[in-house]
Amino acid sequence: MKSGATTLRSTWKRFKPLSYLPISAGGNSDKLLLLVAISLAAFGLVMVYSASYILSQEKFGDGLYYFNRHLAFLCAGFGAMTVCRFIDLRLWEKLAMPLFLASLILMALTQVPGISHRAGGASRWLNVGGFSLQPVEFAKLGLVMIMAKLLATENRDWNRITTGFLVFLWAPAVTIFFCMLQKDFGSSALVITTSGFLLYLAGVRLKYLMASAAAVLPFVAAGIAMFPYRRARMLTFLDPWADPQGAGFQIVQSFIAFYRGGLFGAGLGASRAKVFYLPEAHNDFILSVVGEELGFLGISLLSLVFLVLIFRGIRAAAKSGNRFQALLAAGLTILLGLELFWNAAIVLGLFPTKGMNLPFISSGGSSIVCALSIVGILLNVSAQGRREPG
Repeated sequence: MKSGATTLRSTWKRFKPLSYLPISAGGNSDKLLLLVAISLAAFGLVMVYSASYILSQEKFGDGLYYFNRHLAFLCAGFGAMTVCRFIDLRLWEKLAMPLFLASLILMALTQVPGISHRAGGASRWLNVGGFSLQPVEFAKLGLVMIMAKLLATENRDWNRITTGFLVFLWAPAVTIFFCMLQKDFGSSALVITTSGFLLYLAGVRLKYLMASAAAVLPFVAAGIAMFPYRRARMLTFLDPWADPQGAGFQIVQSFIAFYRGGLFGAGLGASRAKVFYLPEAHNDFILSVVGEELGFLGISLLSLVFLVLIFRGIRAAAKSGNRFQALLAAGLTILLGLELFWNAAIVLGLFPTKGMNLPFISSGGSSIVCALSIVGILLNVSAQGRREPG
């Protein structure tokens, strides 16, 4: 007589309820990539607690306010990562256009009074259930999806500028339009750079990309010159010490934090910059707090972990036998890598100051959910690549 466990297994195999759902079957995803993502998320939670406790206590009377908020978004992010890992990638390809359009609608809603949230003179957030949602984070993810779908089209003449270049520009152009409505110059630059890398990887001729970059530069210069706050930001970038107590205060305090950290750091929790010296210490400039508390060695180790993450993402793309999946993984890895580089360059004074989160580390709901969603998709692609050799 069959045992109960054997009977249950045979019944499950006959029923196969999951076969009716768009769930990716089988495959072993990249365990190192998963471990790195979990480690970065855990480290980010510790640093958000360290960087925000005093501010939370002063502002809300609860030292754990930002910590608890970040923890809630981490739980949501890991849920999103799980969904993205197991949803069939063919469904992602079919939903690329609807998801991209939905993200653009959310960006448009940031201009509607009553449901939008303004900060620093810009309207980039939506108030949802007591939380602030930043639609541009989801729009960047949706842009990579739709461009991967468009660029995966076979039998395309890449030598013609119309079919091999111009036909792909509408998606980034629309995204940039909504970014500029939000006065988000940094996200616009990120969209342009990510799109350029994707187009090059897909097979677009380099001369088309170089010509378009040359054509865009005058508009970028005009966009800076036309707005006084952008001109002031550029002048501060060129010489932050000209006004260390005014426009250059934030970046100067970042320099001081890194200097105080030295080689070994002041110790976890011992940062002075976070005690109302460095604005956005738990958010855009959290890397400065990491540098002060853990020193150059801590920053170096964190950079190494990030490099492993980027390498594993590129590896997943390279091993994929499906053009859409390869471009999707490559585009999402490039997006993450550029955000990492951009944030580090800003806090080190290599780029003009611009609000941009450090993925996995900064306190930011939309950012952490999107970063973990990207990891879920990369895990999905890596599992497909291991099961179906290209």
